Amino acid sequence: MKKIFYYTDVLPFLSRGDEAIKKLRRNLETFKESSADVHLVWHPWSGTEEYLKINRSGVTEEYRSIVDEFTGAGWGDLDKSDTYQSAKEVLFGCDAYYGDPSDLAYEAQNAKMPVMFQNIEI
Repeated sequence: MKKIFYYTDVLPFLSRGDEAIKKLRRNLETFKESSADVHLVWHPWSGTEEYLKINRSGVTEEYRSIVDEFTGAGWGDLDKSDTYQSAKEVLFGCDAYYGDPSDLAYEAQNAKMPVMFQNIEI
C-alpha cells in the first residue's frame, strides 16, 4: 500500500475560502475511495485553525468539521507535527507528496519522491 503525504496550507483557505474547502472535501473523498490501495497522511499546517480564527475566516467552522470528520473516519491519519523536523520525518515515511507548495515539497523532491501540487481550479 502506498502512503501519500497530503499537505494543506492556510493561505488557500484565507484567500479562496469556500473554493478551498470544496477542493479539500473533493480530495479527501477521492483518497477515501482509494483507501484500499492508498493510505493518506494529512498534514495541515499547524497554525491553520488559529489563523482562520484570527482572520475571522468564514470557513473556520467548516474546516474544523472536516478535520473532525476525517479523524473520526479512521481511513487515514491526521499528522499533528508542529515542528518542521517532525513533519519531515513523517514525510520521509511516505511514498509521495501531494498538496500545497511548501518547504516539505522540496524535501520530498530532494529525496526523489514524486511531488504533485494541488490546484483549486481542478
